[in-house]
Amino acid sequence: MLFAFAVIVTLGACEPKPVAAPSNFVVSANAPLALPSAPVLAPNAAPRLIRIWFSTLTLQPGMWFDGIIVASTNVASVEVRTAAFSINATHAAPGIFRFHTRVLELPPLSRRHSYELHVIARNTAGEQTVEHLTLEVK
Repeated sequence: MLFAFAVIVTLGACEPKPVAAPSNFVVSANAPLALPSAPVLAPNAAPRLIRIWFSTLTLQPGMWFDGIIVASTNVASVEVRTAAFSINATHAAPGIFRFHTRVLELPPLSRRHSYELHVIARNTAGEQTVEHLTLEVK
């Protein structure tokens, strides 16, 4: 009985704590019609994440997951990462990154969990800025 309790406590401890969504984050089924402009920054300036739009924060196998990230113009790459997967967003224009991906079937142990999701913007020098969100996988 004590072993079962220890397993339950241990599994509960593995769940990430809910993360408050940053003020620059929007989740909606449809992409926004208007996006803010990407601020022009020097190449060596710290990267900035201006607006993050995701189609959802609850994923199920077989569905599409979309995102648009507006960053400063000195951002060279944007990565959307969890413990279960990583997406490298396509650089569409200066400061504009997009992704459109189908959610693949995940192993049973990876499903029905919350994951901390990291949106990572990096400049060419490798300096990064990170926003944290909570993602549900059904």
